[in-house]
Formats: sequence, structure tokens, C-alpha cells
Amino acid sequence: MAPAPFRPPWFGNRGVQVLAAGALAYSLVQLVGQLVDGAWGETFLYFAWSVLFGYVLVESLRFRREQDAARDEPADQGD
Repeated sequence: MAPAPFRPPWFGNRGVQVLAAGALAYSLVQLVGQLVDGAWGETFLYFAWSVLFGYVLVESLRFRREQDAARDEPADQGD
């Protein structure tokens, strides 16, 4: 299995997750609006933004879980 990519410590911050979720919601609303209007170029652009912000949100949530799991593990006690 490949090693996990480097992520800065702030990547698991709740603010990053809130901003990514808000940007994703906005992009999805705009995507639907552009689909209804038939503006295919703009639709593709908002689809691409939705994919990007969705990825950031999922990876941020995953990183936060990893941080929480590492914090909850007991420290290795020496003899």
C-alpha cells in the first residue's frame, strides 16, 4: 500500500471542512443552474469545481479521523 500523502496539520481543521462544504454546495447549486440554462461550458466548469471541493472535503475528513485516532492511541510505554 502506498504511503499517505503529506498533508499540513491545518488540513484537518474544522474551518477547512466548513469552507470546502460551503464551496461544494455553492458549486453544485451553480451546476444545476447552468444545466437548466443550457450553458454547457459553465456547467463543465462548475462540475470541475465540485469535484475539487468534494475531494478536499473528503480528504480533510479522512485526515481529521487519522489525527483523532493517533491522539486516542495510548503512548508506547518503555520497560
